[in-house]
Amino acid sequence: MKRYIAIPFIVLVGAFLLFSGCGKSKEDSTVVLNMVFVPASEKGDENDFATLLKIVEDRTGYKIKSNKVTDYNAAVEAMRAGRADMAWYGAKTYIQAADIAGAEAFAVGVPKGKKTASYHTHFIVKKGSPITAFTKAQIQGTKLALNHVGSTSGDLIPRYELLQINLDTKNADDFEIVQYAGSHDAAIMSVLYQTADVGGVSSVNWDARILDKTINPEDFTIIHSSPPIMGAPLAYSKTLPSEIRQRVKKAVLEAHNYGTIGGYGGEMDHYEGVVDSDYDITRAIAKTVK
Repeated sequence: MKRYIAIPFIVLVGAFLLFSGCGKSKEDSTVVLNMVFVPASEKGDENDFATLLKIVEDRTGYKIKSNKVTDYNAAVEAMRAGRADMAWYGAKTYIQAADIAGAEAFAVGVPKGKKTASYHTHFIVKKGSPITAFTKAQIQGTKLALNHVGSTSGDLIPRYELLQINLDTKNADDFEIVQYAGSHDAAIMSVLYQTADVGGVSSVNWDARILDKTINPEDFTIIHSSPPIMGAPLAYSKTLPSEIRQRVKKAVLEAHNYGTIGGYGGEMDHYEGVVDSDYDITRAIAKTVK
């Protein structure tokens, strides 16, 4: 005679759940990282990084979801609130994110054809402008176009450079108007269409708009360029596990070995590692420019 053993229903359910867990797909366990971008260009910064992020995803097995935010403060707040694990920040925005949002810079892109990741602020005027020199006598009382409050090369550095010739964007007597155009590209167009006399813009965007023929450099004159600015970094949140951070960093620094890569301004030759102290000069300038 066969004997049958009655197995309690709860045991059967437990076994089902146990073996169901063992069969969990690899896709279900993929690490998903949310990444934000500051609004430096009207061309779509997250699209510039698409090839790099695809390689990083392939090399790490992680999924990266990108999102372009509307302003610099939103990019910082996203990481502070835990809605962003990674970000591409301007240098000034990065030091704010490091101070209050636990951001850690880890890499910066070196553009194709260049030897360094640093860039500049250009002060531009329209060709034929009576403004021919970066002096207080020539610039005081003009209409000035900048990028966006919080921009490094389109706000912080232009204001610092102007202070060196005793002009202050906060002083109503120094300029007819100081307009924040919303992007470097828009600031360039403000000068071209003469809604501004002088523009302070990123050399990265300047070079990119010449390359894609959005502008003709013959229509402008660069009257001044700032000293080199440390490149805008990729950063991740310190709340991410160390293993994830190190895998992402390794993948970014090696990405050029696996295909064409992009970044701020277009194609990159490669990415090089950076640490937080590389931005101490920017911190010092930010303290000078209140």
